Amino acid sequence: MAAAKHLETARAYLEKALEHLKREDPYDAAEKIWAAVWHATIALTEKYLGDSEPPKGWTWRRFVKEAFVKAGLSEKEAEELAAYYIEVRKSLHGDCFYGRHYEEPEHKPLMERAWDYVKLIEKLTLG
Repeated sequence: MAAAKHLETARAYLEKALEHLKREDPYDAAEKIWAAVWHATIALTEKYLGDSEPPKGWTWRRFVKEAFVKAGLSEKEAEELAAYYIEVRKSLHGDCFYGRHYEEPEHKPLMERAWDYVKLIEKLTLG
């Protein structure tokens, strides 16, 4: 899937997440935000690394960080964004959606940050 299509899908998931949040359903919102972050990240990795999953022996953290570095970010920025990706996967996708544990002080900031994450990747991939 091309970067533009992944980003379009990411935006659609963010909109669905907002609908779930308005209905006070953080669990399904968490899953939609995870999907948005995943699609945006795949747009980035496909553009800068030519693949949608890490090569054998690489962690997802390393893979995502490398894509951000190749996109022109500093090592520190790239590490922080890769850590955000991992935290969304673990906390929103795993703990909140599958585990049915929503803790607003922990999960809400991750949810709110997703829009900036997707916007940054749009800028890096589409210009």
